[in-house]
Amino acid sequence: MNNARIHFNCRDLGANRLLSITKSANIVSLVHRKEDPSTVNRIIASIKDFKVEILPSKGFSVGQIFVKGKPVLWNPPIGICDPETLDLFSDEIAINGAPAPGFTFLKTFSSGIEFYGLRNWGMPRYDKQQDFLHPIHGETSNIPVNFCDVEISNDEIILSTSFIYRDITDKSTEIWFKRGRKLFEVNRQVIIRIDNPQLQLIDTIKNISNEKLKPDWGYHITFLPQNGSRLLTLSKSVENRSGEKIPDNFDRWTPAENSKLREETGIIHKKLLNIGSEDESLNCALLVHPDDTGIKIRFSPVPYFQTWLCKGGAFSNEFTRVSDGKPLFTKNWDGIGIEIGSSALDHNGNTDPSVAEQRTLAPDQSQINKIAFDFIYGDSIKAMTEDSRDNRNSIH
Repeated sequence: MNNARIHFNCRDLGANRLLSITKSANIVSLVHRKEDPSTVNRIIASIKDFKVEILPSKGFSVGQIFVKGKPVLWNPPIGICDPETLDLFSDEIAINGAPAPGFTFLKTFSSGIEFYGLRNWGMPRYDKQQDFLHPIHGETSNIPVNFCDVEISNDEIILSTSFIYRDITDKSTEIWFKRGRKLFEVNRQVIIRIDNPQLQLIDTIKNISNEKLKPDWGYHITFLPQNGSRLLTLSKSVENRSGEKIPDNFDRWTPAENSKLREETGIIHKKLLNIGSEDESLNCALLVHPDDTGIKIRFSPVPYFQTWLCKGGAFSNEFTRVSDGKPLFTKNWDGIGIEIGSSALDHNGNTDPSVAEQRTLAPDQSQINKIAFDFIYGDSIKAMTEDSRDNRNSIH
């Protein structure tokens, strides 16, 4: 049977002859929500009991996943903005009342799975040579894609797109993501298995400049927690990113006692082992909810791996708009997940020495990053949890 195919103009709904494609009750649609900016649209891929929402205006980030009608990724603390009017390099956001250049990214933190970099994926970093402040998490999660190719077969849905990452330091071009010379091309595939729902991301980073470059990339993956959700990771070394003592139950999420106070815990793991990964070359983490549902996350070994728990922060004065002093976030930062990257988030060299550092790419050379998500239940959860417990006891 022939595969169904369509080419979407993600920016202009009116430029599309069709806004959806269907094969065997599996549907992919391009939609606009009235609360979003006029040029910001979303792609919805739906199979039985499984739905994935993609945000083309945010580097093809994964906005939300629904399993049996329930959201899997967190409810972000802020809505989507228009990338063309965004100024990532402004000082419009204040932290505890002081303008904070490099942190404008915070008003774009509106997805569940985001790809960061490519010259800086971590905390803001000032480049003296170029007199340029690299914003927190870089720019890739806010570069829009204009087009998407969709293919539906009997086995899977494949969404394919690409975007160009530029130097960005040249201010002569008004729209920020079109500034400067081309450095990297990012090709992304989002693959959704139909028979046993699974989501896979495949990112190919290609050096399209005429010089050697070392891409600095990362991912932030944030799930919607339940009271008592646990993020299990087998590692031989754990430390609190803040330098403080590791808190009790550091892998367990509970609600904030004071919703206006944002609490965040980042635990750095090194020498990771696998939990139920069929492929020994991949690391694996397991999110377990109290209702016997869970998510298995598989990914290639990375120099930096951090589990991330956050809660509270609605209407907090921690992050405010400089223009009017009002709180930036009107919802809690209730999330549990991981941050992985090619370098230390805090630029302090605190990476896993057992994992090779990011290689330099020659012109026309590429590298591939893969992340897969499996959604598991009941007995599978119990078996993997027991495996984690047995191995954890043998390590510590």
